[in-house]
Order: sequence, then C-alpha cells, then structure tokens
Amino acid sequence: MLTPIQLQAVRDVVATGSLRTTAKRLGYTPSAISQQISTVEKTLGVPLFERSARSVRPTAAGTQLARRAARLLAELEAAEDEMRSFAAAERGRLHLGSFWSAGFRLVPAVLAEFLRDRPHVDVRYEEGDPQTTAPAVADGRLDLAVVFEYGTVPHNWPADLELTLILEEPMYVLVPTGHRLSHRRRIRIADLRDEHWICYRQGMDAARSLFHICAEAGFSPEVVFRTNDYNLPYELVRRGLGVAMVPDLALTESHDVHVIRLADPSHVRRVFALRRTADPNPFLDQAVGMLRAAAEPIARRVTRSTLPTAV
Repeated sequence: MLTPIQLQAVRDVVATGSLRTTAKRLGYTPSAISQQISTVEKTLGVPLFERSARSVRPTAAGTQLARRAARLLAELEAAEDEMRSFAAAERGRLHLGSFWSAGFRLVPAVLAEFLRDRPHVDVRYEEGDPQTTAPAVADGRLDLAVVFEYGTVPHNWPADLELTLILEEPMYVLVPTGHRLSHRRRIRIADLRDEHWICYRQGMDAARSLFHICAEAGFSPEVVFRTNDYNLPYELVRRGLGVAMVPDLALTESHDVHVIRLADPSHVRRVFALRRTADPNPFLDQAVGMLRAAAEPIARRVTRSTLPTAV
C-alpha cells in the first residue's frame, strides 16, 4: 500500500519537475525522494517518470497518479483537521435520552445551547423511561440519559454506568378544591388512607413507590384509576374522582387542584444523568453541567419549600 510520503513525493515532483525542489519542500534529501519514487514504481510495476541528467518528466501513469495523490492527500488532511476538531470539542455527537417530565423541564436548555453554540455537533433526543434509556446508554445508542429513582424503589444500575445527581425532588399529593385536607401545606401519607387513588400503571416505578410509601404507613391504597398520561391525573383530581401523588418535575398548571407536599423528607425522587464510565465523549461533562444549571432554580425553590407559581 502506498504511504503518504510516497504520494507526496509523486505529487510534488510532477508539480515542480524537480527532485531537489521537492526534497526541500518535504524536508528530505533528493536521493531519499528518488528512492521513494523508485519504490512506488517497483511496487506498481509501471514507470512514473522519464529521467535524464538534468530533469525528470512524468509519464502518463505518473501524471495520473499525481492527480489521485493530490485528492487522497487532501482527504487525509481533511481527516486530520476533522479529528483535531473532535479533540477540541468542536465536532462529535450528543445523543440524549430522558423521561417525559425532565425532558419538558430540564432537557430543552441543553438542546438549545448545543444547537446554538456547537453547530457541528450531531445533537439528537429520544424520550423514554429508564427501562428504555439505560440499556440504550449501555450499548452506545445513547450517550447520556436523564433517569430517575424513587427513594423507596432503588435501582441496581450496571457497574459500567456512572450516575451524577442532578436533582432531588420532593413528592406532592394532588387533591381537589374543597377537599377536607386542601388547607394543608404538608401532609402525612397516613392521612390519606381512606382516599381513592389515581396512579400510574401497575409495575411502573411511580406505582411501586406509592404502594411502598403507603405500606410504611400501614395501609394499601385503593387505586381506582391507572394511567401513564401525565395530564389525566390532574383532570381526574379536579373532578373529585380521587387523589394522586406526583414528583416536583411533574407539577403542572391545573385549576381547582391543590398541591400538598408530603411531610416525610425521605419520600423523594432522585434525578440522575447516566453515562458510560469509559465514554471519552467531551460533550458529556458539558451536558451534565447544563442539566444541573437547569435544575438549580427548581432546587432553590424546593429548599424554600414553596410551590411553583403556576400551580
């Protein structure tokens, strides 16, 4: 296989008509350049130049190889420049996955900043719960995923994945206007033992968390409606059909629905950025930093124990 220096030698000797000029340009001796060309001719079995005491003249094969050499060397230089841009974090990819509420509240800031400031980065987004996005990170289909873990339902994440805490969310109960407990700012789950519940589908972490929290209080919730639609619980609560439990990121504006924070501080949902431990992608640290920055206003509000103004 021809080497870059052999291609450079053929290209420049054809362009300059001189071994000496080519040698000076490439930083070799004339005899070294002559040897490189001779090696190419022997390898290919075709003469590339007609030599005389005072000049070298390219054959038709030499002229054609010089043309191809110029294109190949330009491609190599472009590849080197491209790799340098990867090293300088100017090119690359960020394929990001997230569950719905974080995708709505945290991820847009990351996507917007990358698309604005890094136009040569391949930025893509995919929505999904941790059961979907975590395997996608593990096998390389996603570079980073925003995942969650309820305090009562811990996960066993694969050892080759790295977690960075983005946010710890308190849990809230939704009750309708006029409910006997709607005046409360904090509430114990035991105070809701006689309620009808609106819950996520069976087997989902949110549903399992509700049942664990209620079990700790000594009762099993009577779930009358199950849905994975993030908006339907608000409408069902508003109409007085039951109560529901949601984490902070899932809070949204809804008339005639009161939001009460659970009193037990251990009842939380933790939001993490998940990545492969060995992944050298230079954009991951940047994206994680952006996610944490997007979560800061929420964390400050939670610390002050106030509710979103939209609720």
